[in-house]
Amino acid sequence: MRKLLYIFLGLVLAVGLKAQDQAQYNHYIGNQGILNPAYNGTRDVISGLIIHRSQWLGMQDAPMNQAINVHGPIEDTNLGVGVVLENDRLGFSNNFNFMGAGSYKLKMGRNQFLSLGLQVGVTSSVYDGTKAITDIYGDPMFTRKESILGFNFGIGAYYYADGYFGGFSIPRFFRPTFDEAQDNEGSFKNTVSLESLHSYWYGGYIFDWGEVKVKPTALIRTVVGAPLTFDLSCNVLLNERLWLGASYRSISEVVFLTEYIINRQWTVRYSFDYSLSKIGTFGQYGSHEIGLQFDFSFNKRAGMRSIRYF
Repeated sequence: MRKLLYIFLGLVLAVGLKAQDQAQYNHYIGNQGILNPAYNGTRDVISGLIIHRSQWLGMQDAPMNQAINVHGPIEDTNLGVGVVLENDRLGFSNNFNFMGAGSYKLKMGRNQFLSLGLQVGVTSSVYDGTKAITDIYGDPMFTRKESILGFNFGIGAYYYADGYFGGFSIPRFFRPTFDEAQDNEGSFKNTVSLESLHSYWYGGYIFDWGEVKVKPTALIRTVVGAPLTFDLSCNVLLNERLWLGASYRSISEVVFLTEYIINRQWTVRYSFDYSLSKIGTFGQYGSHEIGLQFDFSFNKRAGMRSIRYF
């Protein structure tokens, strides 16, 4: 079984499993600064986020990723800036992204804004196929160690008002691909391929239902040549402190979401997702994601000047 698992993970890298070529997050609305460069600077404070995600616990060498995002507005301008650091381990591959983001905010109406964003940086990819246990002898994918450092960039747009929001992004245009040469050697190259571009479309709104607030959201991932995937989520805010919710991911996963607002400066998030497909028999302990967000201001009153639910 272990041998089959290594072969499976190796093939995931060999064919570039498009459904998860980029890291996925359960709290995608809380992690918008990582997902979309246009979100950076749209809050009225300096905001930061730290995330750790362990996927398919119980499976050896299962995917794991961490991310840090810090961003804020430039006072007395329509500009925002941010930085994103993201580390993603998948099988025999480890990808690290360092991106600097900038955004420009346009006022579209009363309390309605459109932000356009661009991020630029580098991607470091390390691949070690020698860890594979396989009967595919002589395959260059399983007989080499490779590392590559290359330029990357992404774009995004974000529209928001008091009670609703929507966004679109292509976080990264470049990705490492394996180019097999005629001599059966080949190498990894940092290239742009329209068939590999990941685009994200998402949105949601907030409304009052009795004494609680309800926040339904949706996210769609598209990759040319791969099936469309989506997340449908709904969260409820209790006592202005505790968010509880659930989500369904179209690759047959259910997600349970929690978020606790400690105060205007600190918010902690945790989620658990479990695969309903056969892969759940390997990652039998599910996937776990934890995040910590902070919001600070240089004004006399620290923290958010107005409550933001997205």
